[in-house]
Amino acid sequence: YCTREIGPETKILLKPNLLAKAAPDQAVTTHPEIVRAVIRACKRRGALCENITVADSAGGIYNPGQMEALYRVSGLADVCAEEGVCAYTTCETVIVPAQGKAAQQFEILRPVAQADFIIDLPKMKTHVMTGYTGAVKNLFGCIPGLQKAELHTRFPKKEAFGHMLVDLLELVKPQMAILDGILAQEGDGPAGGTPRKVGLLMASQDLPALDLAACRLIGLDPMEVPYLWAAHERGL
Repeated sequence: YCTREIGPETKILLKPNLLAKAAPDQAVTTHPEIVRAVIRACKRRGALCENITVADSAGGIYNPGQMEALYRVSGLADVCAEEGVCAYTTCETVIVPAQGKAAQQFEILRPVAQADFIIDLPKMKTHVMTGYTGAVKNLFGCIPGLQKAELHTRFPKKEAFGHMLVDLLELVKPQMAILDGILAQEGDGPAGGTPRKVGLLMASQDLPALDLAACRLIGLDPMEVPYLWAAHERGL
């Protein structure tokens, strides 16, 4: 359970899904109004605007130009500007050690490493490789651009890739996740699927449990999702 509380000094990191340059109605990225609502909820609990950061990394080259385009097209640039919080485009990273089963270190976005309180804001989608992508898989965006391809190369088998994602979960340790399933995506996700109106928001301090519940709701065997299989194997 989450023991940290939000206050004026808390450095908060909001981690949406900014997979690709896509408008909100394409159901590829976390809807900007979900992010706005979470920003306002943090403010009501005493958080200062200057201590709230929205950050993510898509695939490909991770640079300010790419991130500015992602924020703009997704609608998050306007939300962050209107709410007075940082849409992170500096693109600095740090290497941190991990006591993982598959990975012993990760290169992650600097604001992720510096945050006191992390709120994961995934999109509910099916996924051509992992079957489903939600709270745990969304943390892969903490890895900068091209490093994602390197990790796919290092862990080509689904079982190993699943354990790597659980290692990343254990390292980042978000305080909670809020899953945007209002307009979800089914089919050839995470980018090429079809929007599906589900009308659902789900939240938990336990990210694997949240994804487990989502899989049950959409009729997907969670043991077919590599990272949920790995989490189960590890007693999570």
